[in-house]
Amino acid sequence: MEGQVKGVQAMVENERDCTDIVMQIAAIRAALDAVAQLIVKDYAMSCVDEISSENGSEKIEKLMKLLFKYL
Repeated sequence: MEGQVKGVQAMVENERDCTDIVMQIAAIRAALDAVAQLIVKDYAMSCVDEISSENGSEKIEKLMKLLFKYL
């Protein structure tokens, strides 16, 4: 992703076509969304594993806040 961002920066500096730049930005956003989904999935799985523990409900509440904030 870092390379993609640097590529967009170069595209802007070289005054490339706006459509090309926006398409690259969309690709970067899609990559970031994919990473976020993996992170949330892993966190959700850890919450499920801890439901029966003392702080399980707190962990679920934290997960729900995270989901509502970003969805």
